[in-house]
Amino acid sequence: MPYDNRKRVAILLLLAVILLIPTACSRRQLHRDSWGIQADAGKETVAIGHQQLNIVISDIKLAVKTDDELAILSDWSVQGGAEILTISTSSPLETTWQMSIGEAGVEVSCSAEEALLVGTAPASADRIAARVKSQDNDVMYAALGLVSATNIRNLFDRPTNILIQFPEGSDLSLPAGRDDRLDITIPVGTGPEISTIENYFTDYMGLEYYQPMPTRYRHSSVGWDSWYAYYMGTTQEDMIEETDAIAEKLKPYGMEYVQLDACYTRGEEANWLEWNERAWPEGGQYIFRHIQGKGLKPGLWVNIYGANYANPAMGDRWADGKYPEEFYLRDGEGNLSSACCTADNTVVRLDMTNPDVIEQHLRPLFQILKEEWGLAYLKDAGWGTWMDYYEENRELAHDPSVDSREGYLRAQRAIHEVVGEDTYVLGCAMHEIGLGFGLFDGSRTGGDDFASWRGMRVYFNSLFGQQWINGITWWSHPDATMIREPLTMEEAKTIVSTISLSGQTYMTSDFFADFSAERRARVQRSSNFGRRLPELVKALPEERLDLYRMTMPSRPIHAVDLYPFKQDQPACCPTPESWPKALDLKVNGEAGVYDVAAVYNWADRQQSKSVDFADDLGLDRDRDYLVFDFWGKALLGTYRGDIQVEVPGHGVRVLVIKPRRDRPQLLATSRHISGTFSIQELEWQSDELTLNGRSQTVPETTYTLFIHLPDGLKVDSVSGTAEDMGYDMADGVVAVSMTGREAPLDWSVRFSR
Repeated sequence: MPYDNRKRVAILLLLAVILLIPTACSRRQLHRDSWGIQADAGKETVAIGHQQLNIVISDIKLAVKTDDELAILSDWSVQGGAEILTISTSSPLETTWQMSIGEAGVEVSCSAEEALLVGTAPASADRIAARVKSQDNDVMYAALGLVSATNIRNLFDRPTNILIQFPEGSDLSLPAGRDDRLDITIPVGTGPEISTIENYFTDYMGLEYYQPMPTRYRHSSVGWDSWYAYYMGTTQEDMIEETDAIAEKLKPYGMEYVQLDACYTRGEEANWLEWNERAWPEGGQYIFRHIQGKGLKPGLWVNIYGANYANPAMGDRWADGKYPEEFYLRDGEGNLSSACCTADNTVVRLDMTNPDVIEQHLRPLFQILKEEWGLAYLKDAGWGTWMDYYEENRELAHDPSVDSREGYLRAQRAIHEVVGEDTYVLGCAMHEIGLGFGLFDGSRTGGDDFASWRGMRVYFNSLFGQQWINGITWWSHPDATMIREPLTMEEAKTIVSTISLSGQTYMTSDFFADFSAERRARVQRSSNFGRRLPELVKALPEERLDLYRMTMPSRPIHAVDLYPFKQDQPACCPTPESWPKALDLKVNGEAGVYDVAAVYNWADRQQSKSVDFADDLGLDRDRDYLVFDFWGKALLGTYRGDIQVEVPGHGVRVLVIKPRRDRPQLLATSRHISGTFSIQELEWQSDELTLNGRSQTVPETTYTLFIHLPDGLKVDSVSGTAEDMGYDMADGVVAVSMTGREAPLDWSVRFSR
């Protein structure tokens, strides 16, 4: 969680102690540029602070490793000079340490070999564990909560855009039960022991517009987009049928939004508010109210940079029903230009350098959509093409002195002011990644996909390529998730596993509603998918719906690897050679601290895949781990060092990996792939040999807990607030099942020897 004001004040006061307040005789301090070091001989600790970062490491002990044992040094004396702090210790070893601040950062030397700094590094949602490109090991890391691994040795401070670096061999580990700090051990004599990369995203990574993402949405949007099912042929009937099906089949599992894509402005009379009457006889507000009536949130695709020339949305403000001519951008010959991606050329580009366009068209339009219709989700279309056209014709604009990006953002700022903090705004800002940071809650980050394995390559290329900013600056959107045929079940599992474990925007575009013969025939004629694969225009079957149900909703997952993942392929035709061999979600939540690793096979045929716990996942190579196959609902066994699994062609094995304990422990649930969504409380009572928990379930559906049972124990009883509870045993796993209900369920499993 982000620091609250009290924590911030405490840190600032501590920094003041380190850097500013005169110290007692037992303390010495050194400061230069942005850094400050304070050594306290009385407490035998060192603290290191930074003017922008506040405390970087506190409670640092000096240590020496001898015969694989760690000796904490004591009996300090401290001397301070203008350039160096010198610390001498006499027990259990006599050592001399020198600390200084150089151009590269904080530097430490010691007279003894294998010297170490052992301390605590503050961390939070504002200061996260991170990896840089030099640490790439062909496995992509993501995090849910504060996490650590043996191969993560950086912290990224979101508010300041500063990367804190520790040298190779450093160990950052998560203390049990904590989510606000990391224990850190730093080897001495390896170069600067602490250094920074300031302006990491802007200067170092070249992401010009970096700013921390808005906090108004804790996770990415989860919903349905009409486009890749119905394309331009979407009708009122389709939207009503799909809304009803979604409310029944997927709303209980976390789907929130129903969003109509481009199609409704076809024809000279249609505009953003007055929809094509033939396809939408009751109008747009009717559709919005129907969606709301089903407990879902309405969303709409709008190219905000265009308006219907013959019948603009706010045209009733003028006597002739049309906007003034100076509202529009024209080329040198006076021609109007069709706005991007709309149903036809009746929607033309507006001149966003004209303030009257903002005040008399854009603001009142979105006030109606928001306040009268109830807009909850805006797909903010245009792809940035307005900027290109403006640059070509800017001498004809109302104010040609306005930069194209500034003109683009003027419209975005106005919309944000109108729709407020409770409307999710999804940008289509592929013109250049980052334009719209702070205004967009999420954004498209790649081209259009299609419901086929070849079509979904575009999806994967965008997902992996732009994971590095997901949950950092906005929620990246690789485009619509689809799992219908001709995609195989194995391909479908790969798709849903990846979008869920990455935490990126989860907007689907499958058919969920059943078809009448008449409606199917129409969609087969009017939909791009229907024309190409008419026999596959049908509702998604239950076995595929279950893939969505077990991976929704999105979780507040953010990137750990803060660099683009091998994006050197043309966007038109990416191939899997540059995609990771695994996606590792590191979890710190109510269900525990563990890993969920999606192990991929991008080849066409089944292959054996090996995962090294230390090299690939940053786990302890000398520890035993329980490995549970999520999709297979089976414990694979106890492994140390590595594991080898068979993975189907285009498939995935999702492995839940937890340190083995000598007591029963929860492995997974049937509800969510991350293992975290349903678990609200979890406690082991060793004196009573009882595992207790509280779970949020889906009413009238079976909910199952998968619990590892060590040798020598047996289940004594299961109990709880569910009306029916039972369990099965198989291969060291207790599967405890119950029927879900609206209120959280308390449950208890008692064991005996």
